[in-house]
Amino acid sequence: MRILFASPYPPARDGIGTYTQILGGALRAAGHEVAVVAVRADQGAGREVIGALGPWGATDRLRSAVADFDPDLVHVQFAVPAFGARTPALVRWLAELARIPVPIVTTLHEPSRDTALLHGPGRALYRRIARLSDHLIVHTKGALDTLTGPLAVSHAEVIPHFSTPPPEPVSTADELRERFGLGAARLLLAFGYIHVDKGLNDLVQALVLMHRRDSRTLRDVRLVVAGAVRPRSGPFRVFEARDRLHLALVRRSAKRGGVADRLVFTGFVPGDDIAAWFDAAETVVLPYRKAEQSGVANLARAYGVPVIATTAGGLGELFAGSPGTVSPRSPERLAETLAAFLATEPGITVPQGPQDAELGTVAAATTAVYRTAVAGPRGRSL
Repeated sequence: MRILFASPYPPARDGIGTYTQILGGALRAAGHEVAVVAVRADQGAGREVIGALGPWGATDRLRSAVADFDPDLVHVQFAVPAFGARTPALVRWLAELARIPVPIVTTLHEPSRDTALLHGPGRALYRRIARLSDHLIVHTKGALDTLTGPLAVSHAEVIPHFSTPPPEPVSTADELRERFGLGAARLLLAFGYIHVDKGLNDLVQALVLMHRRDSRTLRDVRLVVAGAVRPRSGPFRVFEARDRLHLALVRRSAKRGGVADRLVFTGFVPGDDIAAWFDAAETVVLPYRKAEQSGVANLARAYGVPVIATTAGGLGELFAGSPGTVSPRSPERLAETLAAFLATEPGITVPQGPQDAELGTVAAATTAVYRTAVAGPRGRSL
């Protein structure tokens, strides 16, 4: 089967792009041909990238490349932050593709979060993409409820986010400790793009509460904020500005609460350092206020690192039954959970809840959707 992805894609710094690259590799290993239409052109892209969207939709060059590849189906990996200012271009291209007999499968990575943020225009956008798609995939039951409830979409397939195979280590935990002056401190890790919905300020407030109750609790502890604000383009720069303001408020809260010296901000984490940060961390903390699913959570599980998380969105499904979960927006409960964790001997793990789907299982389930799509009224006989 010839599968054409439309997605952000490495070297672009985007979790959905990494998801597409890993899924595409698994499909290729299963004998399928895979090509990619990227959100934007990038000279460092792999050979599988046959083109990129233009500012207004498909260019003649892209149309020619797609015709040469002659896909059996198009699989869109969508979230508003992933396409940003190119979202209207994607919709125009999908409308163009809808006029030809090539089925469109769309994975909606963040429908609940996007529609909550963008309100009416966000709901209209998702309904439009749903109408242009022959099959929809979401990662969680919560996302499915959003589609079948507020968005009134009749059906979508739930295929869990796979546990991301961890990158091979390049740097080491000791090297990172030396580089950032961490010594032998016990490390709490907040990993990934800094975003207002990820609740970093709730985590800082939890540390402030712990410090006020007993400053010795955090004596040998550091919170490593390993990530940066996501760069945005066009009208979406307002969201970048909002996240930068959020980061400034987090720093101010830490300073006022007396825990600024407990925080280490690394900026964007290059791929060579990802494995080392998870190796160095005693626990990964996900204090999210809103969440569809979390690639960071799946990375932590792949590395075998304990996770302390809120029950926001898909995290509640992922870590159901774990004592390391707390309600969103509850610094008090988060402080209690962190204090209990830190009171254990280093290396004691927090149960991780039921296991997520493996990559091979996800690839097989996705392929089953593909076969249904190509056998449908818009598909071709294989």
